[in-house]
Amino acid sequence: LAWNEVMPRHQKAIKNKWDRAFSKPGFTCIKGVESNLLNSVGLSGKKIAHLLCNNGVELLSLKNMGASECVGFDISDEAIKEAKTRALKCDIHCHFLCTDVYEISQQYHNKFDIVYISVGTLGWMPDLALFFQKASALLNDSGIVFIHEMHPFAEMLSTDDLNDADPLKIIEPYFKKNPYIENKSLDYLGQSQYEAHTQYWFIWTLSDIIMSIISNCLTIRHFSEYKQDVSATHKKNEKANIDIPLSYIIIAKNHNK
Repeated sequence: LAWNEVMPRHQKAIKNKWDRAFSKPGFTCIKGVESNLLNSVGLSGKKIAHLLCNNGVELLSLKNMGASECVGFDISDEAIKEAKTRALKCDIHCHFLCTDVYEISQQYHNKFDIVYISVGTLGWMPDLALFFQKASALLNDSGIVFIHEMHPFAEMLSTDDLNDADPLKIIEPYFKKNPYIENKSLDYLGQSQYEAHTQYWFIWTLSDIIMSIISNCLTIRHFSEYKQDVSATHKKNEKANIDIPLSYIIIAKNHNK
């Protein structure tokens, strides 16, 4: 409900930008170190599942980078509708399905070379171990999980919407057992303010994430941390010019098949 509510606001703020960008053959919004690492594992001919794909721009990019079959899953009807419309308009052959990620059909199990997880995914998951169980189930024998996410350290710092906050002051706990329950605006793109449907944001530590990966028969092959914000909510922390971790990449390989 919360994501369906905010999607028209996001579309108003940025939809035309993405439509213009993807009208250019081969366009990708994936840049820098992420692009380099994806190319190092190889995308050509690979089947990719993107969990919580939102409006599909990363998956369209992966297709343009050489992937073969690309399937995006998201719980928001409005996000999937936008993704499908753009894929058709720009003639980029990706499939998008509206579903709860925990309820992805077994017909997609053992099918993908890469399960791709982008920023703003893990915090919405009430059960992290079950999430990675599903990710593992989607992989074929030699498949990998590729994660590019906001660093848990950033969760302790102020977000950009707190105007007078010290961007380097710790204001939230690292170890937090209960989720944040909020009704604030999700419009981090257009910055419009409204009372939104209730949202639950779960705080996972780095050890939570790593152990949930390991416990689901995935072997971590790469882990790197970066001072760049990829969340669009911690730019002030990044601009403070202090070398703190704001994002990370994990690559894990299936070893149970």
